[in-house]
Amino acid sequence: MQFLKQCKTCEFNFSGICAGHGNTYKYGDTITDDSLSCDDWGANLNYFTEITTCAPWYIREQYQDHRIDYPTFVELLDADSAGKAIKVNIFDAIKRIYGLSLVDLAVILNVSFGVMYRARSVGTPAKRLKNFSQTLCIPAEFFSEITTHDFPKIEQCKIEFEKQTDVNTALKVCPEWKTELARQVANTIRCPIHIAKEIARVDKLNWQKGMDDELSPSEKMLIDCVSKTASKAKQTLMAVEYSIDIASMPHFYARYLDNK
Repeated sequence: MQFLKQCKTCEFNFSGICAGHGNTYKYGDTITDDSLSCDDWGANLNYFTEITTCAPWYIREQYQDHRIDYPTFVELLDADSAGKAIKVNIFDAIKRIYGLSLVDLAVILNVSFGVMYRARSVGTPAKRLKNFSQTLCIPAEFFSEITTHDFPKIEQCKIEFEKQTDVNTALKVCPEWKTELARQVANTIRCPIHIAKEIARVDKLNWQKGMDDELSPSEKMLIDCVSKTASKAKQTLMAVEYSIDIASMPHFYARYLDNK
């Protein structure tokens, strides 16, 4: 995304008067060109909301998950805007490019969800590397480190993977742990079991109203289900935080706006 570190988006721009101490305008100066930037820039509230909601997923999700602090978030946005490579977790990339969540991968790779949770959190164990690499058609070294510049290569990996794997058939397999997960989802979200089985494919979602990202079918079903429940209670769904822990238990939080 275009990152606008300019006077127009700065927290120290008070109705056209500079209240900062940067190297462009002095404190109290009239801002005559709000497209300039300086070394004392900080995002105003509106721009902070915009960038934390609409930043590229590979930066935004790190911030939402508290894997990086806000200064690092800003540094990565600046670097990404300049076309520099950003490090990305391989399983986050697979989720976005392949369209397969950790739940899906656990089913396809014939391992428990806990194995996938640990792989994403601390790295792929050596004993799993060959299976993961061969099954997903991804070079073994990619499980150690990738960046945004590797995305085109992973797109090609996806093509090879889909040539050798009937994904829809593979995902119909429902091991015992996933059956129990669907039951827990039904209880947590308060939805019919046939809907819970689809929502159970979601491993993590931080959603806010107005977010630009295209949702997967499972994520959309989750948001639609919660939105309909909110609407019946005369509320508007504003945000959802959903995740599955290492023990395959769902956690859910939603924020609503009461309709007058």
